[in-house]
Amino acid sequence: MNEHTNTYELVEKYCLGLMDDKEKLFFEIELENNPALNKLVLEHTTLLNTFDHHANKEFIKYSLGSIHEHNQSHTQLLFRQLKLSVNKYWRTASVAACVAFMASACTFLIARSVYKKDTHAQYQLLKGEINSIKRDQKNIKNEVDRVKMDVVQVPSEPSQFSGTGFAISKNGYIVTNLHLVEGYNKIFTFTEDGVGHQSTVIATDELNDLAILKITESDFAFEGKLPYSIRKSGLNLAHRVYSLGFPKNDIVYNEGYISSTTGFEGDTNKFQLELPSSPGVSGAPIIDETGNVLGIISGKQSQTEGVTYAIKNKALLNLVKSLPKDFSGNNFQESSIKGQNRGGQIHQIQRFVCMVKVYN
Repeated sequence: MNEHTNTYELVEKYCLGLMDDKEKLFFEIELENNPALNKLVLEHTTLLNTFDHHANKEFIKYSLGSIHEHNQSHTQLLFRQLKLSVNKYWRTASVAACVAFMASACTFLIARSVYKKDTHAQYQLLKGEINSIKRDQKNIKNEVDRVKMDVVQVPSEPSQFSGTGFAISKNGYIVTNLHLVEGYNKIFTFTEDGVGHQSTVIATDELNDLAILKITESDFAFEGKLPYSIRKSGLNLAHRVYSLGFPKNDIVYNEGYISSTTGFEGDTNKFQLELPSSPGVSGAPIIDETGNVLGIISGKQSQTEGVTYAIKNKALLNLVKSLPKDFSGNNFQESSIKGQNRGGQIHQIQRFVCMVKVYN
C-alpha cells in the first residue's frame, strides 16, 4: 500500500511540476523504462487537464448565466416600457427591442469566442509541454545509447590468459607484460569493482616485455590520486618489498625481499626477488615500505621455488615518453602513503591494481 501511495505521490508531483531538475531527470529515465509508470503519468495528466477544462467550463457557464440574467432583467424593463408607450412610440420601441436582441446576441458570441480562445490556448500550452518532454526523453535516450555503444561487453566465453596490470595515470593507462597481451585484440581490464573495460595496446617494449594499455572508454577515470610513486632509483640487497596480483579472481598479497640487483643470467634490466609467485601475477607491481613502485613482475624461475624476476622502472619510464599528450608523468611523481602502515598502504593501492584478461 505504501509503495503504491508513494508512486502516486511522485506521479502527482511530476505532473504538477514540483520536482527539481535532478529528481525530474531520474523520474523521466524511469518513465522511459517503465511502461506501467508511463501509463499512470498519462492518465494522471489527462485527469488534471479534465479538471482544468471543467473548471474553465463552469466559469464560462457562470459568466453566461450572469449575462443572461442581466439581459433578461433589462429586457423585461423594456417590455414594460413598450406596453406603456406602444401606441405612441411603437417605432422607437421596435428599435429598442432590436437593439436589446442584438446586444444579447453579441454578448453570447463574444463569450463563446473567449471560451474557444481560452481552450485553444490551454491546448497549445499542453501541446508545447508534451513536445518539450518528448525532446528531453529523446536526448536522454540518445545519451544512454551513446554510453552503451562506448562500453563494450566482456565476451561470454572463458579468457585465454589472465594477468595483472596497474595504473600509471588516472585516465586509464595501465602497464602490464607484453607476453600477456601480444597477438590479442580483445583485451579487458577489470577494475576493483569487477567491471571489465575494453583496452587497447598503446605502447610496447619487446626487449623488456612491457606493454602499456589504455581503457577505451572516453570518460573513464580512476577514483582518487595514484598513491604510489614510480621512480628510477637504486636497488639494495635485502630491501623488503611486497606485491599485489591476481593469480585468482581475488587480489593476492605476497611479500619478500630483493635477492639480486640483476635478473636471469645477469640481465641488468631486471632484478631478482625472493618472493612467492604464480601464474596470473605477471605485470604486478613490486612495492617497497615507503609506497614506491620499484618494478614490474615479469616471470619466475621454474627450477627454484620462490625466485621471481621483475623489470626495473628505467624501462617503464623510457616507454611512457612515447605516450600521447593526454598522459602525464606527474601522476606518479610522489607517494602519498609513505608514512602509513602496510594495511593502510594496501587499502589505497589495490583500487589501482587490475586483472587483465585476453580473449580470442
